[in-house]
Amino acid sequence: LLTERKTISLPGCFLQMLLFYCLGTCTLFYMAVMSLDRYVAICQPLHYAAIMNSRFCLQLLLGCWALTFLLMFPPTIMTVQLPFCGPNVMNHFYCDASLLLQLSCTDTGFIEELMFII
Repeated sequence: LLTERKTISLPGCFLQMLLFYCLGTCTLFYMAVMSLDRYVAICQPLHYAAIMNSRFCLQLLLGCWALTFLLMFPPTIMTVQLPFCGPNVMNHFYCDASLLLQLSCTDTGFIEELMFII
């Protein structure tokens, strides 16, 4: 947004899409972990310090990152491998998977179903 050039390369678009979806998904897992923390604090107040120690918190954090990576990486890799034809111009603020799938020359039904399930 700060440069005069208002275009983005295809690899830059894929990177932006991957980061956007990974950070958004990770945020949802963080909220689930926070709700688990509050559940333990309310339902097991005397055992809270033993259950929610620093090792378990680190495991939860790494689990959030790993699960996010495992969920978001395959559809992104499948989208990167698609052949694109035509002008490859999108009049949008950011790169979205659905817009990229519309630019592809092949059938993208499987990828769309996978993204819907995820």
